[in-house]
Amino acid sequence: MKNQDAFPGWDWDDPDGLAVRLDAFSADVATCEKLEPAAGGLPRDHQGFRELGITGIEFAAFRTAHPEGLGTDLTALRSPGASTEPGTLYRVDGDRWFTQLDIGRPLPFADASVNWVYAEHLIEHVTMPVAIGWLREARRVLRPGGVLRVTTPDLARYLVGYATDDGFLTKHRRRLTTMGFGPPMPPRPAFLVNQIFRYYGHQWIYDLDELRHVLTQAGFEADAIRHCAYRQGVRADVADLDTAFRTDETIYVEADR
Repeated sequence: MKNQDAFPGWDWDDPDGLAVRLDAFSADVATCEKLEPAAGGLPRDHQGFRELGITGIEFAAFRTAHPEGLGTDLTALRSPGASTEPGTLYRVDGDRWFTQLDIGRPLPFADASVNWVYAEHLIEHVTMPVAIGWLREARRVLRPGGVLRVTTPDLARYLVGYATDDGFLTKHRRRLTTMGFGPPMPPRPAFLVNQIFRYYGHQWIYDLDELRHVLTQAGFEADAIRHCAYRQGVRADVADLDTAFRTDETIYVEADR
């Protein structure tokens, strides 16, 4: 897809129009070939997860790349003959698990159910109170010794780029254009900073200190929180869920249960 064809009729002066198009885009990509409700229903505790071969949960993922993961999303996943409903476990195309859920509500799992939780570029899409509530729930369902890995746009990267003119904003703009994300973004530095706050349904943008704040508010110990690099972490299989196209703007943080 060429960049000018990504969202026909839209330009960067219309953030609300982008939100509508992104919602439609999400619905379009939330598809699969086959959806099969699991006979035993949604796993509720560690034993239930183990019986299914599931070790962790990836949020905001229609199809997790982890072979032992449970993918989740607020949006329904659809096949030609079916659509997901909250509270049901589905087998997706015969090789992945999925359930539809809302991170603004308590997770439907018992304490200490899973070994890892992962979320890429999710936390910035909800308000801080919702984020803290979700992180508290993520901590609750983690087993002792389990790990949470969160990635999100790095506020410091944008502000340092703006204040020092270190080339980040120009390179990031070029990267988005090359990826075909709509028409070329305006080159103005103030716009390039503002878009990370105003566009894409973003509600709150974090730096490392702000992530430490919400994680400790959710119950994680301060000394159990660490800043990581791309695809580097305490569990290689979880860190490998990081996607390459987000690396330039992303901060990676882990917290141990």
